[in-house]
Amino acid sequence: MRCIRLVMVCIMIVSLFSLTGCGVSKDKYEAVLNEKIVLEEKVVALAKSKDALKNEYDNILKEKMEIATKLETLTNEKKALKGEYDKILDEKITLKAAYDKLLAENKELHNKPGK
Repeated sequence: MRCIRLVMVCIMIVSLFSLTGCGVSKDKYEAVLNEKIVLEEKVVALAKSKDALKNEYDNILKEKMEIATKLETLTNEKKALKGEYDKILDEKITLKAAYDKLLAENKELHNKPGK
């Protein structure tokens, strides 16, 4: 007799749950489902945007590296040209000193008595 009552109680509980569903109204379930779908679409859009920004960042970084290389090359060329300029300037000063010396000797020869 107890078994029958227990079975009857179980059947009534199962019947009660089947009549009420899972406890959430269909409208509320669909609203949450639609919200989930919208959020998933936003996640996909944000992921694409993130990927595009990452690509742009990578391109800018690559460009920066190229510019840094060019800057280093130009700096080295500038140093080399400065070295050449300093060498030419030293040669000019030496040549000017030699020219002035020759000019002075030439004046001295023209100004010597007995000529």
